[in-house]
Amino acid sequence: MRMQSHPRSHQSGAILVVSLLLLLVLTILGITAMQTTSMEERMAGNTRNINLAFQGAEAGLRDAEDRIRVMVARPDAYSTVPPAGGVWQRNVIDGMVATPIRDRDKAWWVANGQEYGAAGQQVSDVTEDPLEVTEELGFIPDSLTTGHGPPEGRDFYRVTAHSFGGNETARAVLESTYTRRF
Repeated sequence: MRMQSHPRSHQSGAILVVSLLLLLVLTILGITAMQTTSMEERMAGNTRNINLAFQGAEAGLRDAEDRIRVMVARPDAYSTVPPAGGVWQRNVIDGMVATPIRDRDKAWWVANGQEYGAAGQQVSDVTEDPLEVTEELGFIPDSLTTGHGPPEGRDFYRVTAHSFGGNETARAVLESTYTRRF
């Protein structure tokens, strides 16, 4: 038995068209996967930066709280920039009562904030060391009786810390209220 072959003129090249379409679909899938991976990498980098900023601000917050904790006497409150380790008077920073410290710009923080830690102490991976500001909020006596020496009670302080992350686009500001008996 003899098989009959098809002449070349009857081939339409359908497999070539299907192969090219399949190659186009695979190329589009590959490009989409690369873009998604690139986006996820940027998101992971941004998350790392904000995490570094948060950790830096928390380190500054704890540093300022520890400074208050080890004081042997009630600190003096200042209406102008206090000396290292000093405390601001309540609501007199720049004479603006209503402007929260957390909303101040970088220039204000550099001029008025105290740098984190002792000389040479650093927070790793942040662009700059955290800055901190401590405000005196007031004194609350334990009782309303007067006389017989100074009243006993608690002093309240607002501690605010500011830090950048791995770059200056990631910024964190944290506040805490710290109380202490002297």
